Amino acid sequence: MKVVKKILGILGTILLVILLAVVIVMFNARISGEAPSVFGYQIFRVSSGSMEPELMIGDVIIVKEADVQDIQKGDIVTYKGEEGEFRDKFITHKMIEDPLLVDGKYVFHSQGIYEGSVPDPEWHEDQLLGEYVCTVPYIDSVYNFFLKPYGLITFVLIIIVLFGYELISLIVSYKTLDEIDEEEERAEKERSKKKKNQTTDTDESKTE
Repeated sequence: MKVVKKILGILGTILLVILLAVVIVMFNARISGEAPSVFGYQIFRVSSGSMEPELMIGDVIIVKEADVQDIQKGDIVTYKGEEGEFRDKFITHKMIEDPLLVDGKYVFHSQGIYEGSVPDPEWHEDQLLGEYVCTVPYIDSVYNFFLKPYGLITFVLIIIVLFGYELISLIVSYKTLDEIDEEEERAEKERSKKKKNQTTDTDESKTE
């Protein structure tokens, strides 16, 4: 029982740390204007139809950091645009050829798959954010909610409640463990006392 409670306490602490880390990441992303990133994974919401029907408007996608040399023709990648209408926007398009090494740096050529799409302006390896991993289903509404100010406030309140709950649980767990330890100590003392009395009775019997 003691071991189980300790494990639950540790798991609760780990969960709390992860949740706090997510909050910090989200606040930092809000302030910096960058996409939220956790353990090398980033979350994006598709806002145009350039990748339809593979990626639809409103889809929430997961993008993982990738090595430039692992990218090849046919991969769907996300990068930060620096030219024209793409400037300062996060673009998720498909590679139309393998990256080319030019003057020691890789150059990328990508394009949307929607009918009539034209190739993107040439971009470079330092603009690469990562490679598309998957689309997260049924999360668009939740994602939209938390993007809004009141959604972010709600999220923070949820974290505060969880933090309070975990803190109270930890305090109660430690108090309970202390009580268990005290009971075990008392029980051990009682066993030792009984054993000592039994030994004394035996010695007196032998003496008689």
